[in-house]
Amino acid sequence: MNRSEILTYLQEVGKELDQEGVCGEIVLAGGAVMLLVIKSRDVTKDVDAYFAGDSEKIRAAARKVAAREGLREDWLNDGIKGFFYGTPPQTVLAEYSGLHVYSVTPDYMIAMKALAGRPEDVADLKALIEFTEITKADEVLAIIEKYIPQKLLTTKVQYIVESLFEAEDSQTDQRNASE
Repeated sequence: MNRSEILTYLQEVGKELDQEGVCGEIVLAGGAVMLLVIKSRDVTKDVDAYFAGDSEKIRAAARKVAAREGLREDWLNDGIKGFFYGTPPQTVLAEYSGLHVYSVTPDYMIAMKALAGRPEDVADLKALIEFTEITKADEVLAIIEKYIPQKLLTTKVQYIVESLFEAEDSQTDQRNASE
């Protein structure tokens, strides 16, 4: 799904909820944030979100939109909720009749992506660091420590973050040496 498709489908979910007399709230994370907020990709396979309020009504509305639009039934899912630590900081992304859509902040996405540490998460982490204009590994690590429980902060997380800046440092050294 691309940007306009996601926003259209979310608006359709809002219409379904509005017809039920409900106003749902969702908080986007993952690929949808990378696409809609960070703009580091053109498509995403699904929309990961935390469903606030009546999650079953949100799921039902999303299934109706999926059936009507030919989408996978889980195109809008709340599987990400297990990766939220406390209440994540968020910003308003869109407000539709029947649905308010929020996004976790880029800082929170940094923490989530660093902790996940899969190859695709590392690529997203690079884009987030560029988007936030962070220049030092210590700044990234401080953000992670702000949101993620200490017991989950492994040496792998630290290695991932530091390796992103080591690669940048060696490229800078090479450019400086050739000048």
